[in-house]
Amino acid sequence: MPISNPLNVFRNIQLKWNIEKTNEQSLTDENDTSKMTLDVLEKQSRKFNIDLTPKLYYATGGLIDLLVQSNVGKYCEFKLVSRLLLERNGQLDNVPSSRADIFNSNDISLIDKRLLMKVILNCSAMTIEDLNEDENIPFIEYLKKQKLNDTLCHLILNSISMVDYNATTKEGVIKAKRYLDSIGRYGNSPFLYPLYGNGEMSQCFCRLCAVFGGTYFLRFPLAGFTIDSSTNQCSGVVATTGERFHAKDAVICNNAFMESISSNRNVIHRMVLFTNESIKSSEKDEITYLRLSGPNEFGIHVIEVGSGSGCTPDGFFLLYIYQEKPQEDINQIVERLLNLTGDNFSRANILGQLSFDQVETLSTSTSSPVLKLLLTHGPDGSIDHDSAVNTARNIFHQIYSNGEEFLARAPDPEDIIIENDDNHHGDENLDSPIAKHGLNGVFLRTFIITAMK
Repeated sequence: MPISNPLNVFRNIQLKWNIEKTNEQSLTDENDTSKMTLDVLEKQSRKFNIDLTPKLYYATGGLIDLLVQSNVGKYCEFKLVSRLLLERNGQLDNVPSSRADIFNSNDISLIDKRLLMKVILNCSAMTIEDLNEDENIPFIEYLKKQKLNDTLCHLILNSISMVDYNATTKEGVIKAKRYLDSIGRYGNSPFLYPLYGNGEMSQCFCRLCAVFGGTYFLRFPLAGFTIDSSTNQCSGVVATTGERFHAKDAVICNNAFMESISSNRNVIHRMVLFTNESIKSSEKDEITYLRLSGPNEFGIHVIEVGSGSGCTPDGFFLLYIYQEKPQEDINQIVERLLNLTGDNFSRANILGQLSFDQVETLSTSTSSPVLKLLLTHGPDGSIDHDSAVNTARNIFHQIYSNGEEFLARAPDPEDIIIENDDNHHGDENLDSPIAKHGLNGVFLRTFIITAMK
């Protein structure tokens, strides 16, 4: 079964630079970002780690729990998302995250502080059953029933629950609980960000897999699959070189079988800005998250990382902007952000910009028409990795239906015993592609969870 024309999930790619290619003055000082040119920037290009689909990690989210449970967390490092911002009164303000932050805030009256704390404590303690008839009403109506003014409703919707104005109370409370439960686990913020960017996560799981004999073929695209006609089961994969590999199971991203975008596919507009200034000045290097939203508007996500995240050289920042269900032109969102930053950050601070569209291939089904060939999906528009974790767990249990634990804790290196299988080499057909590549009869499992990347 060939892979004839897989859907390209990234399209309409545009890269624009707002700086000169070179000039004599810039060549004398590479550290002066105000005189930056493309030639100087290219010399530091290896210090940039750019995420095409950036994500944050709830401290009590599914992926962090999985890293702890499996002991894969020892392979990665995280930084706290140290600053949450809120659009308020035409400017960007810091979000009070903890009880101390709320009561130390000069922007909220004492009465409003008490009302806000009451709602936060109620959301943290209540169950869905406690909502009764309020479960399906708009969350903003529920908040107004708690006597919160428009400013506090905006704060909870955008910076705590992080839901749109049309979200139900059930959805708002569930997401508020996740936010509140995450604060304090690793610091005064609900979010973590991986050092060197989200690409490190797939590397961490690949490292664990390699310890137990996993084999990787890079720049080795697949041309199709071999199918056993008598059972309609996938029995292996075929590379574009013509080589064949036997496999008990195969997992591939579902875009391989999508030739065109169906009408119900969401297309996310994304932009990455290369800047030499933060959108809000600070004495320390911050990782920043901002959610913009209003009535009749889907949420807009803004993530900013600097050199402290290991993603940029000193003096540079990456600003990620996207909207889950696009309503506005991405350039209009940039203008909106510039209007909020004031004199601290202007268009002159934007050295370049990359914009593109990403097709969501999110699906609740992991099955394909062929047995033993399972499908995963690409990155979605959510701010976290929960859907990727759930999909990976679902696929694992379809392959291992004997109750085996998903990503059980890996043993420490000193506890690993690797058996010597030299005596079994004679059992292999030395002309087979598997033997040629040194796999020695071990069935190849292609497990590509692209949503993690």
